Amino acid sequence: MLHRPHLFPAALASVMQAHDVNQVELAKRTGLAVSRVNNYVQGNYRTIKPAHIEVISKALGITPADRAALVQAYLFDLLPESVRGMVDIHISGTREASNWEVPSKGLPRDFAVAFRDLYVLCASNAKVRQRTSEWVALMKETKG
Repeated sequence: MLHRPHLFPAALASVMQAHDVNQVELAKRTGLAVSRVNNYVQGNYRTIKPAHIEVISKALGITPADRAALVQAYLFDLLPESVRGMVDIHISGTREASNWEVPSKGLPRDFAVAFRDLYVLCASNAKVRQRTSEWVALMKETKG
């Protein structure tokens, strides 16, 4: 079974969105095939060539810290689930690696998986972030 990464696709989509670049435009700027860019954004790959991360970073004109965050997310995705809590990947200028993992201790397994999916969706999509924010506000109103 192919390991499906979670963090790199979200990090890449977030950087693309921040620079108002879609997949077709990124492909044009990088010389990568649109299908390859789509596979990176969808998490349908086994590995990513370091040269591709470099060309994507240059094409988007991102900061060294944003590039480091892409690399950190990619490296974290390579770790098997069973060792993620035992390994720390720290790249200067980025968030701590532990912040990439969604806390799930004490949560029912099915809920923890759904919560992680929501986290990845929120990281990669402004519309999902907005709707989640609205939902949280609604839940706070009904709580009391």
